[in-house]
Amino acid sequence: MNRGAIVRGAFALLLGSFTVAACGDNLDHDAGVDAGPDGPSDILVQLGTLPGVTVTEWAPPMGFPAEPGYRYFDLLFTQPIDHHDPSAGTFQQYVALMHREVTAPFVIYTSGYDAGWTRFLTEPSQLLAADQISIEYRFYGQSRPEAIPWAKLTIEQAADDEHAILGALATIYTGKKIQTGGSKGGENAMHHMWSYPQDLDGVVAYVAPVITDNPDLRYATVLDDIGIPACRTALRAVQREMLIRHAAMESRALATSMFEIASVAHATETAIVELEFSFWMTRGEADCGEVPSPTATDDALFTFLDATGGPSGYDDAELATSGSQYIYQDQAQLGYPVWQHAHLDDLMQFSYEDWSAYLPVQPAGYDPGGPRGLAAWLASSPLHVMHIGGEWDPWGAGYPAMATSADAIDLRVLHGSHWSSGIYSLGLEDQQAAVSALRRWAGLTAQAAAPEIQRPLASMASQGPSLALPADH
Repeated sequence: MNRGAIVRGAFALLLGSFTVAACGDNLDHDAGVDAGPDGPSDILVQLGTLPGVTVTEWAPPMGFPAEPGYRYFDLLFTQPIDHHDPSAGTFQQYVALMHREVTAPFVIYTSGYDAGWTRFLTEPSQLLAADQISIEYRFYGQSRPEAIPWAKLTIEQAADDEHAILGALATIYTGKKIQTGGSKGGENAMHHMWSYPQDLDGVVAYVAPVITDNPDLRYATVLDDIGIPACRTALRAVQREMLIRHAAMESRALATSMFEIASVAHATETAIVELEFSFWMTRGEADCGEVPSPTATDDALFTFLDATGGPSGYDDAELATSGSQYIYQDQAQLGYPVWQHAHLDDLMQFSYEDWSAYLPVQPAGYDPGGPRGLAAWLASSPLHVMHIGGEWDPWGAGYPAMATSADAIDLRVLHGSHWSSGIYSLGLEDQQAAVSALRRWAGLTAQAAAPEIQRPLASMASQGPSLALPADH
């Protein structure tokens, strides 16, 4: 949830959709015909009967690694801007569906940002052979009215959106409901369970901090407490050099991005100050050898900065799609950490703690009631909640304190980063405990064979794989 590295959505999958009467060449043509009270009905027909919903079927292009037995749909749900005041108008909320059968377990993925994992199975979906939907967060991506009513961008309204969507789909899908997500999306999944426990049978949240202050001082020394000391020293040295050569870094940022909302100088400095945090968040110990020397060329320094969470995370395009929304939510409800950056202070032009340059409007005030209420609920050992964190995830200072039990599970990946922590990367005993609980919550019998645990195609804290998959996948 580093503003730059997460908001830029490096793995976001943006694919066109179109209405078709039948599946594409890569699809199983028998998938999606489910028996209703009056006999078999194609799932496209069933979805088309939902009030206020527009549905189109997406046909995978040739060469796309379509999941056997699945069909792909794009849905637009008409949602009220204010669930407590229908007169405030409506907007269209995007949902991507991967359909297998109406009685299968049903996984709800929420990124907390624009749409993610729209065409690929998340780790819980793969383990459960589940149907899956991906819900785009209100007012992010394409799920927005023409003008954003910022006061209605709240975690409570978002939970109401999800409740309405699941209520509509429950008329078709009868399997157990499991919500999942990473980072802000994982917090979002836990908040939904807290707000509407009747909607869900379980939650698997990945690397999900619950920030309870702005600033949240639990993070003050987090970068001194994780990682490898030699790597920390190298990162701080290269940060200083980037700030010394800020003009060169800014000129390279301008080569591919526009910075009319916030200046390129501000965006570049923000990315540099966040570099160490971003490194342990998205990369980790395996990449310590990739940290350039302070004597490296301008191009080498910028390439490393850009690959780790660069200025483009604060460019006009990213701020318009997701960045401004996220920063607004930080300041209004979600809170944000501040960590010590004394080694950079003498070189900085801007206050890292002042986010006004990135804000679309100033929130009326900061209200931490939602996150604090969620944190208190998680501390009470709620049933059917699993949290998976990384030992070296810098967001870990804000992980919720869960009172664990057989059905309230909190697990850690050894040396795990924000992007390398999942069921697949747990130790064997923890893997078995996680899969056993997940399948139990999903209503699968112990006799049913569990799929092999595989490394997902992307981090659960990212927005999923891109269409151009690596050759070895």
